[in-house]
Amino acid sequence: MHNQAEGLLKNQPKVVSVASGKGGVGKTIIAVNLAIVLAQRGEKVLLFDADAGFANAEILMGVTPKNTLKDFLQKRVSLEKIIFQTPYQVDLISTGMDVDDLITFNLQDKSDLYHHLQRVASNYQFVLFDFPPGFNEELERFYASSDHLIMITASEPTSLVNAYTFVKLMTVKGVDPDGFHIVMNMVKDMREGRKVMERFVSVITRFAGIPITSTHLIRYEPMVKDSVNKQTPFVTIKKMSQPALAIYGIADVVTKKQVVKKLSFIDKVKALFGVG
Repeated sequence: MHNQAEGLLKNQPKVVSVASGKGGVGKTIIAVNLAIVLAQRGEKVLLFDADAGFANAEILMGVTPKNTLKDFLQKRVSLEKIIFQTPYQVDLISTGMDVDDLITFNLQDKSDLYHHLQRVASNYQFVLFDFPPGFNEELERFYASSDHLIMITASEPTSLVNAYTFVKLMTVKGVDPDGFHIVMNMVKDMREGRKVMERFVSVITRFAGIPITSTHLIRYEPMVKDSVNKQTPFVTIKKMSQPALAIYGIADVVTKKQVVKKLSFIDKVKALFGVG
């Protein structure tokens, strides 16, 4: 029984949640490129595009999945049919609906989803969730149970205020993920960006009390926008650019071995839907 339990734990993917305090900070761009870098390193990756209002992950990767999670929950197709294999060795699930709508599905539909996800999840080393911007109270248990929660912000004041509000709500709600990372994106002056990050971390540590696992700066470069327009993730075309190197650094952190495992993957999925 002990060996069986160990085997089950080995087959559980790491859950990485990518969030932001506000939109327009490059959250999905980072999620997509991180997923691709993990896949390039030989990891089996599933990207769950939960920011359904825009389906940005599909656009950034230049793909159009035929089916979405909504089709599965409406019993039109099997779960395997909604897993889209992208050209980047990253599998993609698009929800086809807002997270709030997803949470309201009836309990039987959710139970079916748990069982199917548990079955397919053992095929992956990482499952990345790209969540809509802003703190969603319905998702707080899922934030807490993530192996890694990556907070994306920009260096301008409104982004920092919204990011801090998100972190402060984490404190109030008792959200304490295993790994918490801050990524400051679109930094035009790296020296000033480092100072802003230091001050931001100091404020979070002092007033929010959330332990920060790592911090990362991504420099503003026009080629990132070009990659969006070309629908080709920048880590595949500008591998030695600073933004790509920063993504490699984030990948280094999330692939480190962790000793503590708070919840099984299926418990984390239940937390996503607020059940159990």
